[in-house]
Amino acid sequence: MSPQKIEMHFTEIMQLSEQLRNLATALKEKAEDELMQIICENKSSWNSACEDILSGKEVRISARIAAEADELLMISGEMEEQAKKMYQMEMLNCQLAATRIYL
Repeated sequence: MSPQKIEMHFTEIMQLSEQLRNLATALKEKAEDELMQIICENKSSWNSACEDILSGKEVRISARIAAEADELLMISGEMEEQAKKMYQMEMLNCQLAATRIYL
């Protein structure tokens, strides 16, 4: 693979990783802030045992969404690390191929 293609693929995966990180951050903010605000508003509207059950389930769902967002953030970081390693190895391979001497 040519160094230009390696650069192009590296840039693409880094952009995808950044997009994933941004989406995960937005998802976490929505789960922790907006969803919890909606849950609190619903709780103030109702006053029953069923509301307590529903509210508990909503809080657990919100926590699971936030946990999944954390997983996506971790995956984004791993994507970047792997992309950097692959980039370095591919560039080294190109350099070795260019300087290889056949006897």
